Amino acid sequence: MKDKIDAQQNQIINRLNSLLEIKYVYESIVETAGIFKPLLIVILQENCSSLTKELSSMIAKIFQEETDFLYRIFSLDFAQQQLKEENLFFVHGCTWDKMVFYNPDAEFDSLHEYHIPEKTLNNIQATFEKERHKMAAFFEGANFFIENNNLSHAAYMLHQYIELWFRYAALFIMGKERKSHSIKELQTYIKAFASELDNLFNTEIEAELNLLKLLDDAYITTRYENNYYINLEQINRILEKAKKLESLATSLFKNRLNACSKLVANPKEINIPKEQCFPPNGTELSNFIKSLSEKDFSTLKPYPFKKGLYTTGIVTEGYLGNSFMISNLLKVCIIAMEAEYTSTHSIPEPEHNIREVLGYVLDMIPHNEMELLDTLRYLAFETETNS
Repeated sequence: MKDKIDAQQNQIINRLNSLLEIKYVYESIVETAGIFKPLLIVILQENCSSLTKELSSMIAKIFQEETDFLYRIFSLDFAQQQLKEENLFFVHGCTWDKMVFYNPDAEFDSLHEYHIPEKTLNNIQATFEKERHKMAAFFEGANFFIENNNLSHAAYMLHQYIELWFRYAALFIMGKERKSHSIKELQTYIKAFASELDNLFNTEIEAELNLLKLLDDAYITTRYENNYYINLEQINRILEKAKKLESLATSLFKNRLNACSKLVANPKEINIPKEQCFPPNGTELSNFIKSLSEKDFSTLKPYPFKKGLYTTGIVTEGYLGNSFMISNLLKVCIIAMEAEYTSTHSIPEPEHNIREVLGYVLDMIPHNEMELLDTLRYLAFETETNS
């Protein structure tokens, strides 16, 4: 089953890549009505912003055919900004272990190799409590107006409370809120990603549909007109819906935050398929490059105290830096051997020191990698000739 899903996923990514300039694709899992569905989070490259209507239609058609998958597409700028603002959707969905594709030619950015900082989870929890407190003011306002028998204003307060909860839930469930005052529209927007919230108001039942209309009418009518009417029974039913929405949204938030906490406590091994990192051109050169691993570059070892540096016993920035060191050491030895010198207190045996430096140079020459470079050169020329 997993192989089938992986094959479908690769096919979808290839189709998307033919339409869009993609930088990253992440795979998350969404549970809707007890069914687990993969969610593909697609991040476009730097020069891409919003999708055209035609492109959106073509992408929607792909996922209409691939009904086992959900998708969200964002510009890189938006994703980076939301990650900076600690939006739970991106913090949870864009960790490096969830990446299934990235463009190897693209420049590094804040999403590259993203891991969740522990303090971020505390900040997200604090933001949630702050937002919940703000929304609770509308619920308290509704109760105040109910006690004072001002039901139209109570309906307005409940409309605001429910709208804000739907919009906030969409932010951490879908990555982006829907800016709308229609409760019906907000519920429809989120239903594929959170089936628990889809049936808060069952639109197939006339009485529930009427409640939705009363709510949406309350937003406009109670402010600008005097002909709005709602009875106590209807208010109480909406009140129960509001309580249920808060409970469901809070549960969804906690589940996602707990999943992040587990990632922080037990980081997963990162395993990005090599076939996703290189263009699938099928050439011998591409296949050979993808087969390489760390053991093929054995001369340089990672420097333990600073990322991005390597050591052969001497710290270097890479093979080019290593070559310059070898060149400079040889030049010094040549100059020393050609100069007239006598032993001194600090250099009692110059010949011995020169021999020792030359020995270091021999150890620094990456013989294994030279063989590898010859193979790459052969494959590159062979591929060019065949082309």
